[in-house]
Amino acid sequence: MKLQHVAFLVAGLLPDALGLDAPIEGYGVVVPEWEIEVTPGGPIAVLNGTVEKIHEELLQLNPNWDEEYISNSTDTTGGASKRDSDSHLFSRTDFRGSKYTCRGRWPECHPNPIRRGIEYLRYVQGRPRNGPGPGNCGRVSCSYNAAIWWCNDNTSAKTLAGFGSIADGAEYIVDNCMRWHWVKGGYVSAVAGQVFHKTKWNVIVRKDKC
Repeated sequence: MKLQHVAFLVAGLLPDALGLDAPIEGYGVVVPEWEIEVTPGGPIAVLNGTVEKIHEELLQLNPNWDEEYISNSTDTTGGASKRDSDSHLFSRTDFRGSKYTCRGRWPECHPNPIRRGIEYLRYVQGRPRNGPGPGNCGRVSCSYNAAIWWCNDNTSAKTLAGFGSIADGAEYIVDNCMRWHWVKGGYVSAVAGQVFHKTKWNVIVRKDKC
């Protein structure tokens, strides 16, 4: 996805945030705002919400958006090597040794929508900013009742290197917290958890309404 110049706005400024409860008691809720090119070389649209909601709105504005942006970035004629060498999209945030919890207060969700959210977030350009403090959470991805939240544990605003950092946290949770359990005659996979980065921010994967 070619999503650029990303910022976060305080929840009270956006109607979409009014129906969201912060996953951590006492924290505020922020909603991402995206400035996005709708057609190649065309106007920039300002849209609010999760990355999935933004994608739906882009397709309404330009039904060929996937072909013009995603297909061009993932074609087989060198696309893979380009992605592998594109550091701002595919650099990794190190969560090794980070404190994490599985399940606990967080209701479990199916891991597949989380994996799709991770993939979307890896294509987002820009630097996410969460704040001001003393603490805010933003729901950056949610589909099929499976959500990825990013929370700032600092007392001031926090800016990350990129949305891939949030994707890395969600991937760490999936890798360490996914489990199989028996439901109605068959095994199903589920995941929920929270991981804390050493620079005072955290990622939550959980079941949510969406």
